[in-house]
Amino acid sequence: MSVKEIIDGWDPIDLLSYAPEDEYHSEIEEVEELLRVTRDCEAIADGIFAIFLTAFGEDVFTKTKQDCIEIAYRILSD
Repeated sequence: MSVKEIIDGWDPIDLLSYAPEDEYHSEIEEVEELLRVTRDCEAIADGIFAIFLTAFGEDVFTKTKQDCIEIAYRILSD
C-alpha cells in the first residue's frame, strides 16, 4: 500500500467522507519527505503526530502517539 492509501484508510480526523479525495495531500507529502530521511518507526510516528497536530490542531486531531506508531509501522512494513 502507498502512504496515501494508509493515511486515507486511517482518516485521522474522520474527514474523507465529507472532503475531497486529496484532503490529506500536503500531510502525506510531509510524511513521504520524512521517509526519505529516516526509516526509524519512532521517528516516523513522532513526525506523523507533529504533522497532523500542526495541520489540524489538538481540538480536531485527537489521535495518540500510539495511534501514530501503529500507522508508522504499517507504512514501514509495506
